[in-house]
Amino acid sequence: MKYYLFIFSFIIILTNGQSIITPNFSIKTSPYEVTNYGISSYNIYYRVNFLDNALSSTSNKEVMCILELGDNNISKFLDYNQIKIDSLDERFSGQDRIGSEEMADYLKVRVLWNNVVFKNNNLLIVQDRFKSVYQYEENQPKLNWNLESGEKILLGSKCNNATVHYRGRDYIAWYTTDIPINNGPYIFGGLPGLILEIEDVDKKYTFEAVGITKTPKPIYLRKEKNILKTTREKFRNVQRAYKENPSAFYSGKAYNEDGTPIVLKQQNIKYEPMEIE
Repeated sequence: MKYYLFIFSFIIILTNGQSIITPNFSIKTSPYEVTNYGISSYNIYYRVNFLDNALSSTSNKEVMCILELGDNNISKFLDYNQIKIDSLDERFSGQDRIGSEEMADYLKVRVLWNNVVFKNNNLLIVQDRFKSVYQYEENQPKLNWNLESGEKILLGSKCNNATVHYRGRDYIAWYTTDIPINNGPYIFGGLPGLILEIEDVDKKYTFEAVGITKTPKPIYLRKEKNILKTTREKFRNVQRAYKENPSAFYSGKAYNEDGTPIVLKQQNIKYEPMEIE
């Protein structure tokens, strides 16, 4: 469940800039079904900074993401808060509806990095929510890395750098052979070691490892029947439309305390995706 979507479809009270859920609030629960792919052997936590609004140089977002590395070349990269949302979806999936108390739990969690990137050997699966969850699959993109001569220390490990051009952006990566796993955040991988840091040369997308644990975590992929499977091209078209005008995806209304409808202003956004091409 996208935990804040109810604002478009149900009555709320806005007081001092805060959303207060009406006591009689009720909404149907989301389905919850997953495919399990074992447990992680490494969990790498990345601080992700990104700027996806081309019209604002100050709308930078920072989020904590996690790369879960499992056996047989399986991995998953996602916003850490998405795991919390999934946990709530699982907890409430046995109920027909939830009320204001349960919705308050959702409102405590905010997902900023919406892509879930799942790698299974040469297969890449990407999921994102634009009102509904969309999914596309493709072969893992081939990355033509150039190994460079730079060195630095990250998380106590010696790192070497490499550069690559990927779908419209040039990236500089730092990887460590101390952890000889050819993986990294988002879709990146294919180097002689784990990528601990990578950013594009314009510094609009930065991934920096801030911690590594070996606490086993379940690696799973949502597989509800209402997930819309599509092509990458159609996925990107819906993504742009949603990012630039999310209110257009909802037909419901929200109301002020005096009963007047809340007018959702068109945001001044020109979405600039990470993958330009």
